[in-house]
Amino acid sequence: MSIFTLAIGIAITAWVGIMGATAMLRTEAANKWFGEMLKQSPALMMVNGLGLFVAAALVGLNLMVPTVVTAVFVKWALVGIGVSQLSTVFMQIRGGAPRAAMAGPAVLLGLAVIYWFIRT
Repeated sequence: MSIFTLAIGIAITAWVGIMGATAMLRTEAANKWFGEMLKQSPALMMVNGLGLFVAAALVGLNLMVPTVVTAVFVKWALVGIGVSQLSTVFMQIRGGAPRAAMAGPAVLLGLAVIYWFIRT
């Protein structure tokens, strides 16, 4: 595995894992992001957080134990990340969020697409 693949995989795992964990814990930052900016209910925020955390775990485990967590699982995790980030951008557009707020989801979506092509 190249250092480039490892770096992108770790970045996706850390970024998405932290997003998922903070959403499940309902931290102040997660409430502002998921609740105020994306207008999600607390229950939807928990489900979204769990999904993000599982996707991050699949990508991270594939980096460490690729024989157990195969490319099929990673593909589905990346599809989930992609869908969540696209829906985030659409919710931000609908809510009139500033363009700068859309940079995070766009970068994460780009990382997921790159990882799709180099890892699966």
